[in-house]
Amino acid sequence: MVRIALSELLLFLAPFVLFALYLRFGRGLDSLLAGWSTTAFAVCTLIAVALVAGSLFFIEWEGRGPTKGRYVPPTWQDGVLTPGHVE
Repeated sequence: MVRIALSELLLFLAPFVLFALYLRFGRGLDSLLAGWSTTAFAVCTLIAVALVAGSLFFIEWEGRGPTKGRYVPPTWQDGVLTPGHVE
């Protein structure tokens, strides 16, 4: 769970870091706040939200198990716990 939260945080921060690197090395601005406008901040935020939403959708889509069948809950059989499964 921590791994997923950290990866989502990094995906959210990536557009801001990339834009800051572009301002520093592409435009050659020395000040960290010189090139940031409201439009640039809004675009970075929209890209970040799209990246996070896309990754959460992909994680959910890839992590699904079988969706058809009957779920059998965990049971005790002869002193051994049998895990739940889908038949």
